[in-house]
Amino acid sequence: MKVYKKIMNVIAAVEKVVLSAVLVVVTVITFANVVVRKLTPSQFAWSEELVINLFVLLIMLGCALAAQEGSLISLSLIYDRLQTGAKKVFITIISVFNLVFWGVLIKTGFDKVFNQISTGKHTSSLNWPEWVFTIFLPIGAIFLVLHTIEFFITNVFGDGLKAGEEDGND
Repeated sequence: MKVYKKIMNVIAAVEKVVLSAVLVVVTVITFANVVVRKLTPSQFAWSEELVINLFVLLIMLGCALAAQEGSLISLSLIYDRLQTGAKKVFITIISVFNLVFWGVLIKTGFDKVFNQISTGKHTSSLNWPEWVFTIFLPIGAIFLVLHTIEFFITNVFGDGLKAGEEDGND
């Protein structure tokens, strides 16, 4: 379990670097587009297309990091009132539902990517293959699966539920 946790920490660190880099790129592109639009009669037509698609990557990786900490929506109104054993059952149920949903996202995302590759569709402004952006969805869902499993293992089999949470009144 320690090796798995170390691997997941490395993956999370890489995700944080990618998130930071993408956020900087999005900020710079958006700022530059605003400046150009205010100072000249033109704008970067491609910037909106790129920024919107990079936001998908930001959201998916951000959600994956939230899943690692158990910060995704998990009905805390119920969870906070449970004893430790019941919390483990609740975490198991939520993890299973999340994993099923992430699996559906992976399947439908890759189906869409393969469809876009086969049809040769390109984006309107950048004229890039559409699958270049669509692949962010299933890749992000893969990271969601990894971090959901990590959260499940840590809290059901590891030491994720801390002392003081046993009474259900935390």
